[in-house]
Amino acid sequence: MSMPLSAEQHELVAVARKLLAGPAGSLPPAWEARDAGADRALWRSLGELGLLGLGVAEDRGGSGGGMRELCLVAEQVGIAVARIPFSGAAAVLAFDHEHADAVARGSVLAIPAWETFPVVPGRRAAALELTGSTVDGELRSVGFGMDADLVLAFAGDTPVLVDLAGPGVARSPREAFDVTEPVASIRLTRAAATVLAPVEYAPRTLTVVAAELVGTGQRALDGAVEYAKQRHQFGRAIGSFQAIKHLLADRHVQLDGTRLLVERAAAAIDEGRPDAELAARTALAAATEAAQRAAGDALQVHGGIGFTWEHPSHVFLKRTRARRSLFGSPARQLDSLGARLFAAPTGG
Repeated sequence: MSMPLSAEQHELVAVARKLLAGPAGSLPPAWEARDAGADRALWRSLGELGLLGLGVAEDRGGSGGGMRELCLVAEQVGIAVARIPFSGAAAVLAFDHEHADAVARGSVLAIPAWETFPVVPGRRAAALELTGSTVDGELRSVGFGMDADLVLAFAGDTPVLVDLAGPGVARSPREAFDVTEPVASIRLTRAAATVLAPVEYAPRTLTVVAAELVGTGQRALDGAVEYAKQRHQFGRAIGSFQAIKHLLADRHVQLDGTRLLVERAAAAIDEGRPDAELAARTALAAATEAAQRAAGDALQVHGGIGFTWEHPSHVFLKRTRARRSLFGSPARQLDSLGARLFAAPTGG
């Protein structure tokens, strides 16, 4: 069971859920709209309500609040499987830069080039070369790369922010596995870049991604439970069959436990605890596994209809698989977590 919410947090969830109800109801996307870009109207609305800047101090351009508030909204974004880079913006807003206020207000769409981030397994550390205040190189697969105004990437170990409207920037759309997040390649040729000061971005970023995954897994599970109540076979609802009943119950328990891990990670960040990154990595490993299993099992419960384009099951499965491909399988994440645990000082 999750920790109880305050009255203000309940209101926050209600506001986010209402705002995201439209995108959530439009799944799956129409075939002809599968390559549509980011939902700019939704992005601006989230910014106007202060939801993009949660967890960022007001003097840094944010809306205040804590990580738990940010994760509550992230879970609702995951439920809606919205066409916006919400977790990406959380990563961008972890850094100090002049565009933070515009990003938090939703007037600027800023994205991370995840493939260059040190927190991503197998990252392309040499993708960009920084020379003074310009960068050269190619970002091969950037979510919402055709729509974004700014991209945050790492040139080696140096974080840089690039204005994609400036000279030396060429973008090309690419085919995406996740139909709700179109990708693009971005070629930078002596493009102007702002070098940013390094910050501890990993705990915040990984925790928000985990919260989104919990939401997507929950959406898939809720749909499967509802279908199991309505679909009849052999004169009774299929949800009454032990195999399906236990399968769905297992997914519920797994997602609920993962939600607790996300809450623990959020609390560790808000309290400034030294184990915040370990807690965040634990939450992400659990969320990757729980969301993927929920989406996969939900598709199986729906049977043949779950494999069709017209049904949203494939949307949930593709979103969870895309995140796994980006941040690593649960096994790989746990290997990384174990290495960090054994490397950490014991204090003995």
